[in-house]
Amino acid sequence: MDKRKNPRPRRTPKQLEVLTKNIIEYFFNNPHANSYKAIQEKFDVDEIRVRKILNKEFERRYKNSLARKYSNL
Repeated sequence: MDKRKNPRPRRTPKQLEVLTKNIIEYFFNNPHANSYKAIQEKFDVDEIRVRKILNKEFERRYKNSLARKYSNL
């Protein structure tokens, strides 16, 4: 593992909410640049955080789609 010259600053919960919103918006609005690497470089975040944010959003969207599907029965 490479050590960063300047460590990332700690983010407050409010900053994390804004970051999460921005990452999700960027991911869905930029299909040409939605790789983990591109998001890491743009938002200066760790790959693990990007994966967790996107997985949580995908799960939320999946559950919502099932809820809509079964509500019409």
